Amino acid sequence: MLTIKQLQTFYWIARLGTVSKAADKLHVTQSAATKRLQELEAVAATPLFESGPRKEFLTPKGKELVTDCERLLAMLSELERLKNTTVQPVRTLHVGLGELAVLTWFPAFLQRMKALFPTITVQPEIDLSSILRRKVEEGHLDFAFIPEPAEAEGLVRVRLGEAQFGWFAPPGEFVPGTIYPLHELATKPIIEQSVHSIITTLCSRLWEGAGANPQKIYGGNNVFALGSLISAGVGISCLPVALFKREVELGKLQLVETTPAAPTVTYYCCFLKYPNSAIGYEVADIARRCYVLNATPNDAS
Repeated sequence: MLTIKQLQTFYWIARLGTVSKAADKLHVTQSAATKRLQELEAVAATPLFESGPRKEFLTPKGKELVTDCERLLAMLSELERLKNTTVQPVRTLHVGLGELAVLTWFPAFLQRMKALFPTITVQPEIDLSSILRRKVEEGHLDFAFIPEPAEAEGLVRVRLGEAQFGWFAPPGEFVPGTIYPLHELATKPIIEQSVHSIITTLCSRLWEGAGANPQKIYGGNNVFALGSLISAGVGISCLPVALFKREVELGKLQLVETTPAAPTVTYYCCFLKYPNSAIGYEVADIARRCYVLNATPNDAS
């Protein structure tokens, strides 16, 4: 007879690729997870994974069962949510996000979550988008608010909104009101973020398309530190426009228009279809509303 624990264990082994990772996710011993999988395969009367120490490749029967498990576990999650509609369970949501979100709309998101779900604690983790996306896929984070994540099986992506980036330079480096071909900016040192940053990737594509190979300086991933380096005359950099409007108004930085223009980055809320589908779309909708209202804080100044 099949049990929910057996199906849940099989699902997470299939999602994470190893028995040990699934055991960690489910807070059971590796031997217990192995036993559950063996019991399930005995009932199925056929192997669910290709032979080998790792569980990366499912058999045809295993692929069918993963789809069935996803539906079943999602329904169980929804039933649990309905059961607790009047009495919300106490839980912690582990949420990954980048610096831009922290500095703009995330505080409003925390306030809204506290008002709607007083028994839920949101625990943020700040890191690069590539790292956060991997942690969501591995089950270490419940959600991540990250830019332009690649599509992946089992990963839900809900669009939050866009952030306009721009090329910032020390005052007086370029003629105000002039639109420069991008390759002309390559005569100045370019202060970059980490190679794992999405904005670094997008800008590299722009330089390649412009046929330019500027001198590049690594400046770290703190956008305000990068702004200080620009103001000091070290070079130019591509930063979120909303965060530096005040510095432009005060004459500390200059925003340079280019053709092609600096990137516009789309942000998403990402979560696994199971076990976060039930609350996932609610959290994403709250995040989207907070993003729209608070992503450009300097517009009101």
